[in-house]
Amino acid sequence: MTARERKAAEATVDEDRLLEGENPRTTAVEDAAHWAAVYRELKAFKERMVGTARESVVSSTVDASREVARTDLVALRAELRRFNRRLRFWQARWAELRSRKR
Repeated sequence: MTARERKAAEATVDEDRLLEGENPRTTAVEDAAHWAAVYRELKAFKERMVGTARESVVSSTVDASREVARTDLVALRAELRRFNRRLRFWQARWAELRSRKR
């Protein structure tokens, strides 16, 4: 495994990892809206990947299905949970900042 692959694998399982440039303490409504949009996009992408992996589990051989279910689906679902959590955070942050501007 290369250093780049190892770093990507570690990032995948880091539940608290933020994206580059993401600042949860921002006071700008536009920033919160931006990050909510980014996480909506990532969530949709990951949902499609989970769906594809599930289809593979159903249509593959027993051994291939087992591998996908034990590794890929576990990692994809963990990432999807993180994206959902970050999306909820940014939606709440956006609402909070927006209400302050009024």
